[in-house]
Amino acid sequence: MKEQVRSKSMLGHSFNKNNSLLATPKSNEKKLFVYLTCLFIITWYLQLGLRVGILGAVRFEFLLGAFLSLSAIVKLLNDRNSTPIQGPIILFFAVLAFYTLFSYDRSQSWETFFNRVVKFSMLAAFLAAFIRTEWALKMVIAAFLLAMLKMGQEGFMGWITGGMVWENQGIPRLHGVTGLYRHPNSYSGMAVGCLPFIYYLYPISNWWQKLLLIALLVCALIIIVFTGSRTGYVATILLGIYFWRERLKVNKLKYLVLGITISITAYILLPEAYTNRLHSIITLEEAEGSSSETRIQILKDSVNVFLSKPWGVGVSAFPSVRIEMFGRYQDTHNLYLELLTNMSVFGVISFFIFIRTIIRENKNIISRTDKIFVKAIAQAVIAFIYARLFLGLFGMDTYEIYWWFSAGLTMAMYRITYSTHQERFPSKTSRFRRATQIL
Repeated sequence: MKEQVRSKSMLGHSFNKNNSLLATPKSNEKKLFVYLTCLFIITWYLQLGLRVGILGAVRFEFLLGAFLSLSAIVKLLNDRNSTPIQGPIILFFAVLAFYTLFSYDRSQSWETFFNRVVKFSMLAAFLAAFIRTEWALKMVIAAFLLAMLKMGQEGFMGWITGGMVWENQGIPRLHGVTGLYRHPNSYSGMAVGCLPFIYYLYPISNWWQKLLLIALLVCALIIIVFTGSRTGYVATILLGIYFWRERLKVNKLKYLVLGITISITAYILLPEAYTNRLHSIITLEEAEGSSSETRIQILKDSVNVFLSKPWGVGVSAFPSVRIEMFGRYQDTHNLYLELLTNMSVFGVISFFIFIRTIIRENKNIISRTDKIFVKAIAQAVIAFIYARLFLGLFGMDTYEIYWWFSAGLTMAMYRITYSTHQERFPSKTSRFRRATQIL
């Protein structure tokens, strides 16, 4: 009897250890590269080079990124086992490279391709190369959420003190501290991107992790509301519907009533200036300025540019072509029009093959893994992708880092799942060897 009790306690201890955020890594884990990847994520999101003078002076982010890039490329080239995302990445990358070479504004296209596509895609390489265990995945997610929490805290303090709030388009709008998220729309998008990770990690977290996630949720909601970003409002509503739809499958009546109650309460509590801002999505009436009219004009110009140049104008070349055709410079302010005008239907198709593969593989991981943390992150990545697609209705996100972050996490989780279920994920090499043995 004592042995049974001892056995059960050991199993319980093992379960808690494996699911703790700070569970120790396996002995063969290359911890240095995991820590450096986490450091890069924090450095990039918080823009430490601009915050800490000496880091900017020595170009710390560049040196760290270059070292990790070379190390990741060497490691990935030596890997025999590929992932299902590799093909779609190569296809999307090839289309981007083609439309950089054949562009109406080659200098602008090259700048975007190198500084955004190439550099941002390296994050996917870091995650694919160095994140091979559940412990490493937990470290990366912890680093990401820590960076989000810091930016959330800055937004909270900026709102409380009023130091980061000033009038824009007729209402007081909260702005970010760093240049990366200074614009209210970008800052709101950052906050919306936190919601999937909060939603799926909360149920599996311990008490202190729950407190941190609640703090991040409060900060994220304050940022979404007080940035006054209609882009953020639309994305939050659509993401909320996505979460709500999932809960309806569990208990339709309960979550139907709960969803309606939360929606009504949130609307009532929304300050009047921001309620009017929400209404302006439909009415197009604004307190100040003509942002809605400008967006409609951009929409018309985008359609005309596509009709006149249906094969695409090149990566980030739309503003140059637009000013040449219409004397107006602003970009598309829409992910889908950006894809269509920049890279024609080839860009749209290659992008959505890339995105569809990420979503599909995460669904496969959810159905196959027995690790609750991996399953939660796979669910969060799918919702994060949808959140970015929702934000793309009013934002230009084609060349942003979010897709590469999602792809990298997916490849990491694929390899983690593969390492424990090798028979389910045979490599191309093993499939070839098996076929030759049969023959």
